[in-house]
Amino acid sequence: MAVPLTTIVSDPDWIPHALDAGGGNLTFVRVPRDDRAALTFLSDEHYKGQFPQEAFPLPPVAGTLDGIEQAPLHFIFHTSFCCSTLLAKALEVPGRAMSLKEPEVLLHLANRFARVEDEAERKRLDITLRLLARPYAEGETIIVKPSNFANRLLAPALVRDQRTRAVLLYSDLPTLLRSLAKKAIWGRIFGRQLYRNLAAWSWLNLGYGPVETFDQTDLQITALAWLMHIHHFNEVARQSGPERVMLLNSADFLDSVPETLGGVSRFLGVDLDQATIADIARGPVFSAHSKLPGAYSAEEREREHAAVEAAHGEEIAMVLKWLAAVAAHAGVPIQPALLGA
Repeated sequence: MAVPLTTIVSDPDWIPHALDAGGGNLTFVRVPRDDRAALTFLSDEHYKGQFPQEAFPLPPVAGTLDGIEQAPLHFIFHTSFCCSTLLAKALEVPGRAMSLKEPEVLLHLANRFARVEDEAERKRLDITLRLLARPYAEGETIIVKPSNFANRLLAPALVRDQRTRAVLLYSDLPTLLRSLAKKAIWGRIFGRQLYRNLAAWSWLNLGYGPVETFDQTDLQITALAWLMHIHHFNEVARQSGPERVMLLNSADFLDSVPETLGGVSRFLGVDLDQATIADIARGPVFSAHSKLPGAYSAEEREREHAAVEAAHGEEIAMVLKWLAAVAAHAGVPIQPALLGA
């Protein structure tokens, strides 16, 4: 028996999940809060058909939103492999903040925005974000961590609501290249997919044609994608200012976990106290892999990266030197934390 739309909209267990190809119908999936903790991301790949779904035309959904409770809604946008999932998990404090990790519907919206940004697409985004902002508890903040394939939504999300803030989390290029090389062919395929996604909408035109792009190696292509990310973050930070965005290097996060969590929680209005932050920093979030089962430590991560450096260090060094020349020629800074310095 179908669940009534009014029931779904009033219940935050029902997450907006997917837009159809025409953008006229929205599918919801019911994932209770306790079940979300066991899911890496809020996507079909991780749902595995275990949760009920219902679909409705978008106009009736929009018509039910008036009067629905809204929590403060903020974001963690990020580059690849920079501990964004770890940060989102660390900020999950029931009653204070709830993190939503990579809702699939945001990918659908980002792909639509990459083709055209108009009033209809902005309306779809507004409906979706109002649904994501339904809290479980009074005073709870919602923190959304989209996939970095959905970074096209960063500026529209900030424009939509002047109260919205975003942490822009990034790694340096060597860290990204080591992370991809560690994943062998699958990492290299991912790097090319990331470039294709960004090239469709990036504000940075590096002037490479199809043949020149095809001639580049996997790690070169990934480096260009990273540069597009950095340029995007720089431009949004310049336009929005420090009141709206926080630029955060993942290395600084890992080196100073309590201080970073304190700064991020204050910026996002969660204001976790020192005792809570200390418990989080010492707790299971930082002793397990953020995406895979089992224990994981900073020391193990360093050993993995050292092994990759031993196997691929020469190639990575060549790409770093090449990308520095590309960035200099394009006049693009490669350190967003130095913006305005």
